[in-house]
Order: sequence, then C-alpha cells, then structure tokens
Amino acid sequence: MLAIAVETSGSRGSVLVARGETVLTSDTFKVEQQHGVQLLPTVDTLTKKAGLTPDQFNAIYVSGGPGSFTGLRIGITFAKAMAFALGCKVVRVPSLDVLAQNALELSTRPKRVISIFDAKRGNVFGRTFELRDGLYEPIDEPKERSPREYLAKHAPATILGAGVERHREVIEQAEGITVAGSDYDFGKAEWVLALGARMASQNQFISLDELIPIYIRKPDAEEKWEARQAAESGKET
Repeated sequence: MLAIAVETSGSRGSVLVARGETVLTSDTFKVEQQHGVQLLPTVDTLTKKAGLTPDQFNAIYVSGGPGSFTGLRIGITFAKAMAFALGCKVVRVPSLDVLAQNALELSTRPKRVISIFDAKRGNVFGRTFELRDGLYEPIDEPKERSPREYLAKHAPATILGAGVERHREVIEQAEGITVAGSDYDFGKAEWVLALGARMASQNQFISLDELIPIYIRKPDAEEKWEARQAAESGKET
C-alpha cells in the first residue's frame, strides 16, 4: 500500500510518503496558518522524489487530534482534499497516541507514558499508555483532566507532549513523573504511519463525512457562540 502520513497537531509538522511501512521520502515544516499552504506543494515534491504519481496512492494517514485547532484543520483539510481527488481511503490517528510513540526513541524505554496537550483553563488533554509488543498502547480514554490529579493517579510514568512546558510547575512537583524532554514533545509522521498502517490493516478507515478533528472539548469560539445563543434565548422567554 502506498500512503501519505501527515502530522500537524502541534507547531512542528511533518509529512512522508511510504510504501507499506517503509518511508520513501519525508519533510518537516512549521504548522502555522501561512505555512499550511505549503503542505500540498511539499507532498507533490516528495511524491516526485519517490518516483511516484498521485494516482498511485491508496491511503492517507492523518493525525486527527486533539491538538492545535489551526494545525488540525490544516491536516484534516489536506486529507479530505487528497482523498476526494484521488479516491484514497483515510485513517484518522489519535494525536495523543502518536505522541506516546516518541518514547520508543528514548535510550531506556519507560513502561508507562503519559502524553498531553494543553487544554487551557489549567487543564490538559491527556492519555496514558503502556509498552506492549513494541508500541505504546492506551490504557484509558483521552479526556480533559486536571494535571495534578491525573499525574498522581498514573505515576510512575514518563510524560511528554506540547502541554509539558505550560504545566511544568505542576509536573515537576508530581512524584514519580519523569519528563522525556522537549525533543519528544511533538508528534511525528513516522508514528502516524506506524499506527495508521496498523489501523488500516484492521479496516479502521473513516468516511469523509466523519472526518473531522478530535477536539475532545468544543473550540472556545463554538462554546462562546452557544453561550451567547443560550443567553439570547433566555432573554426572549
């Protein structure tokens, strides 16, 4: 299977072209609104470098969230456009699961890993994983959590992710929690590929109608709009 894997859940993005689980070409970029337009030309360059044509691709693996709202929209929009144009199947890979696999690159692989994104309001989007058969497998569901309570419940563990720096004070006070380091705080397309290929082999594809970011919590703008609508409705009654 020829596939494209895309990771845009954080401020550092990456994309690759693969045959099966073998990476043929790859590149990295900054995930910002103005850099989002570079994703399609980058994939075009990688495709040509690999000696392929767009119509040869069978699948798109995309990091689906939670994470940066801007980044997720860039990745999901790209996946939808490519799938629609080329007739490819799509696998949406949970971004917290992608992040956790970074721990495989540590000199000593920890038994348990916690991956987090900042959820604002003093909370994190978090999920805990344990090492099984060469990959980090989740042992709970991704949710918005209080970092202090969550870390105390799942220690000892190694923590990584884009939310680490924002919650460093709480993390450093937690017993039994080791910080992986800033080099491991951003997802990588190679882990999107590894997890996406496994999900594809289990036929875990997603329809384009269902292909939306995994936000866990509604975006702030949507929550504010709903609150305003509720307030206005209350005034009318």
